[in-house]
Amino acid sequence: MANLKQAARRLVEEVYGQGRVEVLDELCHPGYVGHDPLVGDADLSGVKAYVRLLRACFPNLEARILGLYVDGDTTITWWRMEGNLARRLLDVEPRGQRVRMEGITLSQFEDGKLVEDMSEWDTFGYLQQLGLVQPLGSLGRPSEAGDIPETSQA
Repeated sequence: MANLKQAARRLVEEVYGQGRVEVLDELCHPGYVGHDPLVGDADLSGVKAYVRLLRACFPNLEARILGLYVDGDTTITWWRMEGNLARRLLDVEPRGQRVRMEGITLSQFEDGKLVEDMSEWDTFGYLQQLGLVQPLGSLGRPSEAGDIPETSQA
């Protein structure tokens, strides 16, 4: 259990927090696959490319663990990353805007090596902070029951 906790911690702190993508070779099985709501499915080389891009766009990225749980060969990591945008990303010009990403990652290990993980994080909030989507509140809210469209009932 301690080794899995250490591996999950290294993934957040060393890989994302310090940009040390070579650590992935040590932690992951060669057939590793990751699932992310923004990136999609990625193999080891895809995750390395994503981390490099993230670190290039947010060179002062801080990554920390808010909670870490282990059950058998599975870890659940609650994490937060924050940094200032310093390079064009997703058609967004850098203005030094501070961006926060927070989520959880469910990781599956076999023989001490990470084989698969699935991350769920606030991608909508991330895109809002970058100015790519508007807050839902800006669309207006129903002020009374009459604003809600009626549905036909059979």
